[in-house]
Amino acid sequence: MKLLFWIGIVFTLVVPPIIGVYFGDQSTSWAAALCGAFVTFVSRLSELAELSLGPVKAKMKEKVDEASATIEQLRNVAVANSEATLTDLIAGNFIDGMSQAKRLQIHDNIICALRQIGATDAQIENAEKDWKKGITVIYHRIIRRVVMGREQASVINSKTTENQNAAASEMQDLLDFDNWMAPSPHQIEMILKKYSVRSSEINFWVSDYKHFLECNEIRHGDQFVKE
Repeated sequence: MKLLFWIGIVFTLVVPPIIGVYFGDQSTSWAAALCGAFVTFVSRLSELAELSLGPVKAKMKEKVDEASATIEQLRNVAVANSEATLTDLIAGNFIDGMSQAKRLQIHDNIICALRQIGATDAQIENAEKDWKKGITVIYHRIIRRVVMGREQASVINSKTTENQNAAASEMQDLLDFDNWMAPSPHQIEMILKKYSVRSSEINFWVSDYKHFLECNEIRHGDQFVKE
């Protein structure tokens, strides 16, 4: 295009005067000048188009950026609302009311909705951080019940041994309920080893607790919801 531009310039400046002076043909001279000017114009057509579209493109980019910002703001609001909802949802577990199965279902629906609107993994992790803490407290409660050999947490087992009670008591001491901070599976295992308390059911739930922390998944949800 650059070569074509200079050809057009040279043609416009040189050819028309030659035709007009040497051949005395003014009409042909003007025609040649117009042809040269047209070639020059065509050589710069792409640049002219880009120049004329510049403001339009800038305006379009501005609107796209605004739309993207709006979507991101809505996404942030959705994440914040989801965090509050999930926190309330798991908090309600400790005062009865809605079934555990229903709470897990709502949690899954919220996370699915967040993914559908494009929330990042980091945003989702932040939204359910307190939910996860609440789940660890429930695992603590389940394991402690099993350690004491109770069929239900509220029903006392008269056959509980001294070691079982001691292990359960130490587990309770490590629980910071106000901040929903439960002892880790490793801490629980150390307590159980200390008091020589073991059973297949205890191993089952400690393993499930580990899996939840590692994979963010309640592996045996059908049994978890009964607790």
